[in-house]
Amino acid sequence: MKYPLPDPVLSRHIAFLGKTGSGKTTSAKGAVEHVLRTDPTARVCVLDPIKSDWWGLTSSANGKSAGFPFQILGGPHGHVPLHASAGKAVGELVGRGALPLSIIDMADFGMGGLQQFFNDFAPALMRSMTGVLYLVLEEAHEFAPKERAGIANENMSVYFAKKLATAGRSKGIRLILVTQRTQQLHNALLGSCDTVVAHRLTAPADQGPVKEWLKAHFDKATFEKVADSLAKLRTGTGFVCSSEMEVAGESEFPKLTTFDNSATPTGNGGRLEVKTAPVDREKLRAIMGDAVKEAEANDVPALKKRIRELELEVARKPAPAAIDPAALEAERQRGFREGRDAGANEMSRQWGKRVDAFREAHVAAMSGLVEPMPLLPPLAPAPIVSSSTKPASAASRIPPAAASPAAPQAVADGLSGPQQSILDALAWLESVGVRPADKARVAWLANVSPNSSGFQNNIGRLRKVLGLVAYPTGGKVELTDKGRALANRPQTPPDNATLHAGIKAKLPGPQWAIFEALIGVYPTSISREQLATGLGVSVDSSGYQNNLGSLRSIGLIDYPERGMVRALPVLFVE
Repeated sequence: MKYPLPDPVLSRHIAFLGKTGSGKTTSAKGAVEHVLRTDPTARVCVLDPIKSDWWGLTSSANGKSAGFPFQILGGPHGHVPLHASAGKAVGELVGRGALPLSIIDMADFGMGGLQQFFNDFAPALMRSMTGVLYLVLEEAHEFAPKERAGIANENMSVYFAKKLATAGRSKGIRLILVTQRTQQLHNALLGSCDTVVAHRLTAPADQGPVKEWLKAHFDKATFEKVADSLAKLRTGTGFVCSSEMEVAGESEFPKLTTFDNSATPTGNGGRLEVKTAPVDREKLRAIMGDAVKEAEANDVPALKKRIRELELEVARKPAPAAIDPAALEAERQRGFREGRDAGANEMSRQWGKRVDAFREAHVAAMSGLVEPMPLLPPLAPAPIVSSSTKPASAASRIPPAAASPAAPQAVADGLSGPQQSILDALAWLESVGVRPADKARVAWLANVSPNSSGFQNNIGRLRKVLGLVAYPTGGKVELTDKGRALANRPQTPPDNATLHAGIKAKLPGPQWAIFEALIGVYPTSISREQLATGLGVSVDSSGYQNNLGSLRSIGLIDYPERGMVRALPVLFVE
């Protein structure tokens, strides 16, 4: 079967769109296969953020022989581990050609790890780029979402994705975008593509951006032909719409010549042994250098696995009769303590590096590279909690709505004070890129309980009677144009020092000491035990536990996983 995409199409940005199971990822992999068959010296880098879908390129279609020699960084099939902090090093290696065929698997990154890695990777790639590189963004909406999810560094991720789309081609970067959520992909990325391969799209919201793109590039007859068929396409077929080649026709894409690991599983067969292309792991480790060392030092699952292996080895070996079991256990515990202390020292060193990097990024933001966020609303004071007192209620610690520092907030004619607070809270959220917003978050900023009848009645009146807010989706609320005109918007740009000084003024000393320690290691989590040790208090004391609970109730900290504590991203200007 003749490959359906003309070679000139792949020399420019291209997007593969389609719902789950429509064949879009298979078609994108086929494009990479075609590029490498046409030019074996071509360079390809795949950023795979979620599902580890691309490792099959390293094996044959039947899995019995080697495929293309991609080097996989991170993920369950990685040749070397990868940490979210290695973005700059990897970007430079890919840009200068030290990793000609690479798959960057970010499936194991924690929350915000994708954005952290990409925001370091993209500028480093642009600075060091030589020659030509095909850059695949799998699940491209994760890198450049149209609607933000509130994750730290998300705005900068969109910024760098747009830079790659608009300025990357002049540096030799050819984007291959793949997404199943077309409605969530930022318009700037889809608009930069000269070719769109549209597979089956059944949701009207996902069809919309494709139709808008078609209207901008083709005549009415072509638009109607493609638009009417989007929901009916068979799996593996798609419309190839190229404004550059002035073609728009339905094509069937050939089967892959490499292993299709992204195919939907069927049956209950055993694990298939797949032979992959050989990779010199030691050479790759030497290339990665400090980036790999840092990843291994932070790879907690791998360290735990090694500890279990060592424990099993010790258990299998019979202990000499002369050894005192109690003394052996004491030595074992001493070893654990030494390992813990060494790990804590290394972790502190890594945290210091991350804090320095954050400060540099913040200075750049305040210099005009990034539009700064406004100040968070002031927080109401929270009492010191000890074993003899109970925590104050959540409602008594909810911060008031955001206000302009220049003057008291005005209440528009026809509105009550609580109704004005709701509009002002929505305006503040819009100023930091949150639109629409959760009702609970709006209530939090408006200094009321989201479950109170007063909040429900006020927001209901603002919507049904006054038309100042709207409910775009379940549980979400946003300003209408009329409401936006009546809302008081924040006017003073913030900085972290001012923001944290305001929080310090509202907190009792013990609670501020906890929060200050968490600021120092942000965005990393820290165990409750390690935090207590650093503060010089007992981890089991009721005062320490109650103060943690109070800080969590007023929205300053969270427990990302069992036994761990961290400061919330919304409390930092990024």
